[in-house]
Amino acid sequence: MFEKFKEWFINTTNSTKRPILDFTRRIVMISGHQYMVRMVKEQDIQTLVEIEERIYGKAPWSYAAFRIELQRPCDRLYLVVEDDQQIVGFMGTAIDWYHYDLHITNIGITPSYQNKGIGTYLISTAKNYARHLKLHSLSLEVRVHNVSARRLYESLGFRNQHIKSRYYLDNHEDAVDMQANLLR
Repeated sequence: MFEKFKEWFINTTNSTKRPILDFTRRIVMISGHQYMVRMVKEQDIQTLVEIEERIYGKAPWSYAAFRIELQRPCDRLYLVVEDDQQIVGFMGTAIDWYHYDLHITNIGITPSYQNKGIGTYLISTAKNYARHLKLHSLSLEVRVHNVSARRLYESLGFRNQHIKSRYYLDNHEDAVDMQANLLR
């Protein structure tokens, strides 16, 4: 109990003293195609929810959940990937200063843009950002049955840590907690 309180206290008190996370808008080449990568703006939220609906049928995150995340600029960083000014993918991250970890809270790529290197690019960007912040690890959860995503994460250096039983609210599916060590 004390450890959880200590973790919460450190994260809460330190986040107010941390600088606002920043990411410079940039044009990138991914698999021979040009995209714009930038930070998420509040007016993008509805598009993020729609991307999740295209991926999952029902969006796991609500408009309000995304909005709350964006109101924490000291420990959250959300990026979008645009093709011709249309958002085709996004990634959200949260910093756990207590464990020196950058956690990927959410990642989604429009189905017609999947398997084109966008997810790999976003995860590589998160790794580089975490290293820049001198964090020790990058982590995420993935559905046990999402074998293709798990293979991708493993190819990017993530390793299984443990199973989170009945983690997902929609169908109570288990999640695999995965982590990439950035100290190697």
